[in-house]
Amino acid sequence: MYDSLTRQNYKSYIFIPYNFGYHWILLILSVETGNLIVFDSMRNPKSAIQHILDPLNRVWKKIVKNNKGRGQWRPELNVNMDYPCARQQQGTDWCRYYVCDYLHIMTPCGKATDEDSRMSQMGGECYSTDRINAVCEQLAGFILNEILDPRGEFYHDSHIHRGLPLTS
Repeated sequence: MYDSLTRQNYKSYIFIPYNFGYHWILLILSVETGNLIVFDSMRNPKSAIQHILDPLNRVWKKIVKNNKGRGQWRPELNVNMDYPCARQQQGTDWCRYYVCDYLHIMTPCGKATDEDSRMSQMGGECYSTDRINAVCEQLAGFILNEILDPRGEFYHDSHIHRGLPLTS
């Protein structure tokens, strides 16, 4: 966890989709502010995800300690569980689609939008079947074009690289 977050500490936000007990949530870490925003369509209490918050906080403290000369970071994560997001209908398993949609909304694909306007799109309503189907289509297109296609930004040739890349 430490290595992964350290490699991304130059970014403004780090997106962490997380699954526990057959339920998906999205954690968004604002590196600059030390805020951790939790998008949970089932509105679980903080205690339900304490098992991931504790290790994240330990890792964050280590990152802050090793952050030499790159600004002032909050010494402990500020966890926000009350951020408005869509509410999952009781008896559905749509949480994974909500997480995909949150990711889509928060990564505007180069469009110039601010955080508040993107966040406001998440509202508190339940999603319609049509919107869930649209999320599925977008996700399938992303997987095909960006992950499976060798020209895609996130294509990986299945070789595992550990540590620093080799230079020739």
